[in-house]
Amino acid sequence: METNRSERQSRFIEMAAAHAEDFKTQVAQHDRENSFPFENVERMKASGYTAIMAPAELGGGGGDILDLVLAQERLARGDLPTAISINMHQFAVGWLADLWRLSKQKDGRVRSLLQSVINDRIILGGGVSDPKMHSVVGFGGLSDTTRRAEKVDGGYIVNGLGKFSTLCACADFLFETAHYDDAKLGPVILGFYLPKNTPGIKLQNNWDTLSIRASSSHDIIWDNVFVPEESARPRPVRSWDTTLKIFSSWVPSTNACYLGLAQAARDWAINWARERTQLPFDRPMSHYPGNQFLAAEMEIGLRAARAMLIHTATSLSELAVRIEPPIMDIVACHQFVMETAVSVVDKAMRLVGGAALFRSAPLEQMYRDVRAAIIHQPFAGYDGLGWLGKLAFGIPHDTMPRWA
Repeated sequence: METNRSERQSRFIEMAAAHAEDFKTQVAQHDRENSFPFENVERMKASGYTAIMAPAELGGGGGDILDLVLAQERLARGDLPTAISINMHQFAVGWLADLWRLSKQKDGRVRSLLQSVINDRIILGGGVSDPKMHSVVGFGGLSDTTRRAEKVDGGYIVNGLGKFSTLCACADFLFETAHYDDAKLGPVILGFYLPKNTPGIKLQNNWDTLSIRASSSHDIIWDNVFVPEESARPRPVRSWDTTLKIFSSWVPSTNACYLGLAQAARDWAINWARERTQLPFDRPMSHYPGNQFLAAEMEIGLRAARAMLIHTATSLSELAVRIEPPIMDIVACHQFVMETAVSVVDKAMRLVGGAALFRSAPLEQMYRDVRAAIIHQPFAGYDGLGWLGKLAFGIPHDTMPRWA
C-alpha cells in the first residue's frame, strides 16, 4: 500500500531502508549470541537517523508521528530488534519535543537534551515498567510505581527496580519514574532523565529471552540514586494527564515495527514458494491452492493493518490532537496491528512448512520475535481490550473490575 509521501518522509524511509539492508546481515548472529548491535546504533548516529524526530527549530529532522511510523516500519523489515531498540529513543525524542513545544520552548532541561540528541548524538533510553504494578493502574510505571523517592537536600534519593529497559546498553541518558509522597501536593510521580553513569544505577545484564533478544532490555536497579531537584518533574499519581496523553500518541511507532517484521516474513515466504518445487509436479509451490489461500490471507491482514496504522498516525500528526488524542483509535490500532503481525508470521510459517523451523531460515527468528507483539505494553492483551470495552460503555479506563 503506497501513500502520497512528502519529501521528508521519502528521505527518512530511504535512510531506514539503507540501514535495514545493512543490519539484516548480522541480525541472526546477534540473536544467537544475545548481543547488542552497538555498530548499528553508531551507523544510525552517523546517518542522522537518531535525530529525525528532534525539532527542526533546533536543527533536527522535525519528523512527526506519521514520518516515524513509515520509517520504523521499513527499518524493521531488516532488523526488528534494532528497530524496537531505537524506537525507544525516537519515541522519547518525539515525546520530549512535544513537551518542549507545550512549554512554549521555555523548558531549558528538555531543550538541552534535545540539543544534545542533535549536536552530540546522545541516545535516550529507560525502563519505567514495574513488575509489581498493574499495567493499567500504573500505565507501565508512568502513572504510578513501587519505586520510591525520598527528599534530601537539593533533590531526591531513588530506590527501586526498572524492567524492560530497552536500549540501555548504549543509552547515554536513562528515563525513570519514582513515587514520592509530597507533604504539600500529596502523592506524586517524579519523572527524570539522568546520565547512565550516575552512581547507583546498576545495569543487570539479565535479558535472555525468546523474542527480540538483541534489544538489550535489561533490568536496572536504582540503588540510592541521587536525582537533582531541577531534573525531576512531579505529576499527580494515577492521573490521565497531558503527559500521558501525548506519550500514548506515540505508541503507533511501536506497532509499525512489528508490522515491518510481518511484511518481511510474508516477503520471504512468498519468494521461497515461488522458487521451490516438489516432485512429481513441475510448477513451483506458489501454484498450490493452499499456499495461494495463505498468501491471500496475509495480503488482507497486512493491507488492513497498514491502512489502520497510517490512518491513526495521520490523525495524530498535529500536537493539538496529541494533547487530547482519540485514545480508542490508538488502542484499537495497537490491538489490531499487533495481533495481525502475529497472524501473518504464523501464516508464513504454515506456507513454508518444516523448512521454517531451521535457524538457517530467517522465519525461525521472525516467529520468535513477533511473539513479543502480543505482550508489548501499553494497551496489550486483555488490558488493552479492557480499555476499549470500558470506553465503549463510557466507563473510565482505570475503573477496577466489579469483583476487585
